Amino acid sequence: MSTIVTAVKGIVQYGTHSLIVQRAAADSGGGTWECPGGKIDFGELPEDSLIREIQEETGLTVTVDRIAYASSLMTHPDRQVILLVYFCTATTQTVELSDEHDDYIWADESTLRQQIAPNILADFERYQIFPQLISS
Repeated sequence: MSTIVTAVKGIVQYGTHSLIVQRAAADSGGGTWECPGGKIDFGELPEDSLIREIQEETGLTVTVDRIAYASSLMTHPDRQVILLVYFCTATTQTVELSDEHDDYIWADESTLRQQIAPNILADFERYQIFPQLISS
């Protein structure tokens, strides 16, 4: 049986940097760098889900600013993930990671380009995310 999962991710900005988190080594996709976020719970609004997921994963309180793009990826031959990616602003830069992630970086554009997973980088290029980031 095929499954479609809807998830949200946040391009979390604080000042001139964006937050990326490294998936825990023991997790699926372990070691890869990504934006924080997760699955939408049944009945939950996407923005509320994103605020909750970022809080759970990083301890950060964020404001959801606007949608950046929507994308889709196959995580398994019978599992598709629909991603809704939003620009967010953090109220502080103090991160407290959950067990889902091993590390984090408040990254500038150059570091983002070097660290994020190739499929995320391709989406960032396709949807012209880099020119929209807060820069110094």
